[in-house]
Amino acid sequence: PRRVLLSHGDAPDGWEVIAAPEDIAALPQVDHLLVEGGAQAAAAFLRADLVDRLLLYRAPILIGAGLAGIGDIGLTDLAGAHGRWRLDDERRLGNDRLEVYLRSRNA
Repeated sequence: PRRVLLSHGDAPDGWEVIAAPEDIAALPQVDHLLVEGGAQAAAAFLRADLVDRLLLYRAPILIGAGLAGIGDIGLTDLAGAHGRWRLDDERRLGNDRLEVYLRSRNA
């Protein structure tokens, strides 16, 4: 299988690198893509308007040295965020919670 990495660095052996989420459009035969990463990866794909489904896992605890958001996702004000997503599913996974949101393309 083809292995593609979003990075500004070098690719490990057997992988190819794309530098920006928008470069996915140049990849042949890609109709589904799972993005698993941290705050910067999430913000980059949201900012590029390349996200159709969000799966948010939440635990009832806070860890770390602060409460940082995911970063700039391309919105200039809070009003621009309304109507962009609709809750499609939610369930408990033990003490954790999964929420699935689908993009509202008419927003």
